Amino acid sequence: MSGYYTTYRVLSLMAGSSADGVTAALIRYGQSPSTDWTYELLAGEEWPYPPSLQEKLQRPLSAQTPEDLLHLSIIYTDWTAACVRRFIAPYACDLIAWHPHNVFHEPRAGLTWSLGDSERFRVLAGLPIVTHFRARDIATEGTGAPLIPNADQLLFSTYETLINLGGIANLTHLPSGTAYDITPCNQLLNALARQVDPSLPYDDDGQIAAQGRELPDLAEKIESLPFFDLPPPKALDNLTVQQDFILPFLSYPASPADKLHTAIQVIVRQLARALTTVGAKTYTLTGGGAFNTFLVKLVAERVAPQGIAFIPAPQTLILYREAIGFGLLGLLRWLGLPNTYKRWTGSSRSHSSGTLSL
Repeated sequence: MSGYYTTYRVLSLMAGSSADGVTAALIRYGQSPSTDWTYELLAGEEWPYPPSLQEKLQRPLSAQTPEDLLHLSIIYTDWTAACVRRFIAPYACDLIAWHPHNVFHEPRAGLTWSLGDSERFRVLAGLPIVTHFRARDIATEGTGAPLIPNADQLLFSTYETLINLGGIANLTHLPSGTAYDITPCNQLLNALARQVDPSLPYDDDGQIAAQGRELPDLAEKIESLPFFDLPPPKALDNLTVQQDFILPFLSYPASPADKLHTAIQVIVRQLARALTTVGAKTYTLTGGGAFNTFLVKLVAERVAPQGIAFIPAPQTLILYREAIGFGLLGLLRWLGLPNTYKRWTGSSRSHSSGTLSL
């Protein structure tokens, strides 16, 4: 029995809050009775949204009717399924773990809703689907996010503190069992880059931000928002990011370079505050923001006096950490094993969460 080893192949689809595309990762997971979970990334791709779909995803909710959203959900499902059929054709696969584009996330109202019709996707993709991971956590009084710490402790435990710089930046501090959303990140930075030039997907390396100067009044307005002083566990939703962060930045009368610089400074201060608060000794950055060299440099300079050291991650982890993590959460749900733990989200109990379309 000691030599028994089980492997599973999972296609993980991770749509972040930046609404720029889907990260697809085919992972082989393994486990034996005497070992922890292991993983091997077999293939990975980034699928940018077509311009017409991206425009719909970035459209304000106030400009869309319920019927619009339902039609968009079908369009989104069909586009994703077409990408999957092309990508998966050369490979064997047991399961798809699908984290689609989130539209509503209001834990205090008991509400979370993402695009995607899992039954339709099951038919079109031809594989079992696990999706909508957050609903049960919210139903048990949790924040529903971040869920990635559940995978961090099983797959990435050699890292002390992991910060994902995605559309929203979130932190996992494994020694203390603390995880929470810190601040808007790429959602805000990308919106400001498009104010410079609508064709810009992002500020490459933070070059535009580096040319600007901080706007103290704007920074003070943003940093006085109540979210920053809430104790963990806490989660940000896209609507709050749009209304409380992005719109005030976009409407502020200043140059885009100065607004980008200000946004970077706010993000850096909040990241440093989070690292100090949890007592981090080291930290590792993943997600698209880890390629923003200006942002990464400023974080390192700010926390170095506290003796907090930056531990670089391999590119595979930077690009695919969340996809690899959600792939494992989907597999655990498929196997009927716990995949969401109350220590991270403040829910009343741990559970196996996700909708199954078998």
